[in-house]
Amino acid sequence: MKSTWLFLLSLGLFSCGNDQKTAQVEVAEKTGNQSKSIENQSLAEKGLTPVVSAYYTLKDALVEADTLLADKSASELLKLTDSLKIAEILTDSSLVNGIETYRGNISAETKGLLGETDITEKRRAFSMISQNLLPMLQEVNYTATPVYQQICPMAFNDDEKAYWLSNSREIMNPYLGKKHPKYKAGMLHCGELGDSLVVK
Repeated sequence: MKSTWLFLLSLGLFSCGNDQKTAQVEVAEKTGNQSKSIENQSLAEKGLTPVVSAYYTLKDALVEADTLLADKSASELLKLTDSLKIAEILTDSSLVNGIETYRGNISAETKGLLGETDITEKRRAFSMISQNLLPMLQEVNYTATPVYQQICPMAFNDDEKAYWLSNSREIMNPYLGKKHPKYKAGMLHCGELGDSLVVK
């Protein structure tokens, strides 16, 4: 009887020991996944921050309706986008294909912008760049700098909506800008805030 009781006691201790080891493994795995996530984020931010900066320069050129500066900024954006080594900056391989698609779309639309002479068509290409850059930044949880999505309800033909990204909450509309043929600078601050990626 005594030996049976000792056997059960040792079995219980062994079982508790296993539960403790399992908990330690789970904590280690969770910590490892968090570290991987942080590493993935910092690598992605390091690679994407120059792209985001070039995008903002392009946006500012369109606010000013400066096609020469817009082309110069777009050329820089294209160079930076094409040189991104997505598989190298992401440790999470499951994100690579999606990010690569966004990168390819941004590159194609930037080339399209450079091929246009009319500022309205450049702005349309810029709208498509914006539509690919925001989800790309969301995918990698980009938080290196604040990113504000801003929406113009009348970007094209007074009734077509388009959005852009900004590093400031202040609305400076790149679609209507300071030198619009119809509104001049009257609609420069037309727009509203949408989704944002903001540093806490």
